[in-house]
Amino acid sequence: MLSHSKGFLAMNEKYKMPFDTTQTDIIVNAELPETREISVVNKTLLAKISSIIEGEVLYENDTFYIVKSSGAKIAYPYEAEGFRKLGLLWKLIRNGLLESGSILFWDEPEWNINPEHLPVLVDILLTIQRNGVQIFVATHNYNLARYFDVLREKNDEIVFYNLSKQDGVMCCDKSAEYIKLTSSVLEKADQALFDSVAKYVVENDNDKKNF
Repeated sequence: MLSHSKGFLAMNEKYKMPFDTTQTDIIVNAELPETREISVVNKTLLAKISSIIEGEVLYENDTFYIVKSSGAKIAYPYEAEGFRKLGLLWKLIRNGLLESGSILFWDEPEWNINPEHLPVLVDILLTIQRNGVQIFVATHNYNLARYFDVLREKNDEIVFYNLSKQDGVMCCDKSAEYIKLTSSVLEKADQALFDSVAKYVVENDNDKKNF
């Protein structure tokens, strides 16, 4: 949404656009001015995100940019999708919108994120949660879900829900620990991959011995 935000709100105000308020709210909140003061926790979070996106987010002349540490200024439409996504999180924190009592909904945060950055992303979300923000995350990624389990601290309030359809009926499995969920498609899919890799290794070893 930030990649196509230039002039969007004015156009959406005048014409009937096929976007729901959730999408327009993203732009409205991202365009808000930055807070004068930043808490110590938020400074740490901003620094972690900046280290990944290699800069900071700037809203200028109705356009979003990521200003790199090198001085380069890249408009959002030309930036990598993963950096744009993390840049939005940076902007919401910088604008003071993810404070105690607020709620964050994030569908598939792992999408277009470099896998090596997933533990950092989860660490950031857990820190935001400790700061009083309620977070709802939907994911199809085993690694992301598992990182919440292994990086959590004792007092973190985390609940995992596994939704599945059995005989045409929607079922929900709930657990405070990911590892205790039953019938997890994520678990089954990853196990199938591991089994395939193991089979591949064995077959190739046998081929080498036969050769």
